[in-house]
Amino acid sequence: MIRAAGVIAAVCATAAAQPAPVPAGNPRVGYLAGLLAAVRATPQAALTNTSNYVYAIERNKCQAPSESLHVGCLLEAATRNCQQGDAAAREQCRRVSDVIVTNRLSEKTFLPDDVRYQIMGSRRDFRTQLARELHRRYAILVAELAMSPQFPGSAADDVALAAGIEGYCRQVAGSRELSWQYCAAAVVWFIATDGRAVTL
Repeated sequence: MIRAAGVIAAVCATAAAQPAPVPAGNPRVGYLAGLLAAVRATPQAALTNTSNYVYAIERNKCQAPSESLHVGCLLEAATRNCQQGDAAAREQCRRVSDVIVTNRLSEKTFLPDDVRYQIMGSRRDFRTQLARELHRRYAILVAELAMSPQFPGSAADDVALAAGIEGYCRQVAGSRELSWQYCAAAVVWFIATDGRAVTL
């Protein structure tokens, strides 16, 4: 556990002082680097507010019979929520919202019904416990990344780290029931927030 904690700390310590050029041929690397930068640059209070907004919208206004309508509703609400500020602020908000919406959609994958029912049946404050378990599962992904050949090292900039995340999540998506998008959003969130607990 101590080794895993040290590995995770090393991954979370990777930061881009000056962004490096995005490698040609893989736009997902540039996209992930932008997500890392956006989440890192957003104050904790704003991250919490956006998470709470997405949670409330999903529970109250985005119930839909099909997954495509559900996802479309969440993305539209997130876009409406990012209308303030200048163009740079709106783009940062949209990127943060992309990560939060994707993580919200992936919760049932990370926390299957049997796990959720067990936690909800044994804990009074089950939302906190669900968040802790989700956080633990994100941490496992990040520790696996850090011990994989794709991890570029603790001194890597955001582009190199994004390339590592892209390759690792592509490998994960090909070997287990976790999509590239769900893997990438979970890892980006954990690293860019320095491993702080998620909010449900």
